[in-house]
Amino acid sequence: MGLLDKLQTHIETKDTHKNESLQTRYYAASPNAIIQWLEELIQSKGQLVRRIDTNRGELSFIGEGWDGLVTIVQVDGGRTAVDFTLNREQRLGVDLAQIVADYYEALSQQFPLRAIGNKTVER
Repeated sequence: MGLLDKLQTHIETKDTHKNESLQTRYYAASPNAIIQWLEELIQSKGQLVRRIDTNRGELSFIGEGWDGLVTIVQVDGGRTAVDFTLNREQRLGVDLAQIVADYYEALSQQFPLRAIGNKTVER
């Protein structure tokens, strides 16, 4: 990841992102379990949960100088997709990609990881 990546004021994860660390993660857990766990984790990090919409699978939150939206959708019986969208107003500031990496790492320690992007993870 280069300097220009660190200056991004908006990042979004997706299956086909060129940077594997920003590709969608799929976990073996229900959307509600992931939302509930993320809510507690976000609050424990001193960030503010603004809104949770379990019907849409969305959790919005605010950090210092940035805001985020997590979308959690069950795609089949054994996999739930987790995607992040993060924004900040200032060109310089916290590394948004690192925030995503930290959350994905925490999720992977809590729930079984099934896939990264379009690639299945060996169990």
